[in-house]
Amino acid sequence: MFQPGGDKKVLCAGLICLDILSVLDHYPVEDTDNRIERQIWQKGGNCANSAAVVAQLGEQAEFIGTLATGRAADMVLDEMREFGVEIDHVVMHDGCDFPSSTIIINTHTGSRTIIHADKDLPELTFSQFQQLDLNWYKWIHFEGRNMTEVSQMVNAVQEFNHSASMEDRIIISGECEKAKYQPEYFISTVDVLFVAKEYAQHHGFTTAKAAVHGFHSRVKKSATVVCAWGEAGADAMGPDGVHHHTDAYSPGQVVDTLGAGDTFNGAIIAAMCRSLPLDEVLKFGCRVAGRKCGQFGYRGLRE
Repeated sequence: MFQPGGDKKVLCAGLICLDILSVLDHYPVEDTDNRIERQIWQKGGNCANSAAVVAQLGEQAEFIGTLATGRAADMVLDEMREFGVEIDHVVMHDGCDFPSSTIIINTHTGSRTIIHADKDLPELTFSQFQQLDLNWYKWIHFEGRNMTEVSQMVNAVQEFNHSASMEDRIIISGECEKAKYQPEYFISTVDVLFVAKEYAQHHGFTTAKAAVHGFHSRVKKSATVVCAWGEAGADAMGPDGVHHHTDAYSPGQVVDTLGAGDTFNGAIIAAMCRSLPLDEVLKFGCRVAGRKCGQFGYRGLRE
């Protein structure tokens, strides 16, 4: 076990769930009977996926979020342990529905269609987050949901940073994906802002380059903005205002695009932990995400 001041951890705070993938060579027509090629049960959730990627790429990683007790929880938590992700602070709830996603993977096009079920499981609260000893972390990544509580968590990390030495300050990143959660609080507060294509389009941007320039004018001076745009690659801009673009990396055959964005975010975090130049960080993120699209699941992403 490492000690504070040594190899500190990357913490990912957000959703974990069960993903049930049904793999077909076509998208099924309504009211027809179809046989699938294979079915895969695996852990899912943006931050859970990113944490698994961070751990595979050589960083100490931890996940915090909420889960409903039961066999499904045992399965996804066992999988997180297999990836080397610490889960000691996951908050368990009895008597709640387990969050799950049913995903149809069309191997002909590479598309994934998601139907999510998340009925009554409480989100992570600020009081639960307060149980953490922030001295153990060097980076905390927040998923842009449950923003009333998450904003308090970010504020707590900022207060910690105000009294910490430069080398002990925690880098804060936030993911803006779904506009319905109103993650705008991240824009002016985090050190690294991940802007998803969906969120950028909601704000009227039609390319990653336009999104990066647009959001960079609204973040704090020391922040970095990163935006992935699927097959069009990804763009980023750091505190120096220099724009970077990287084309998407093709896996040869697109097999499963589910979690490509989560993989990209995790790879970017891991690369920035190595203090790589931003253009190299972006290339690394696209390369790892491209590899993910050529396979099912998140194993075997380490270079």
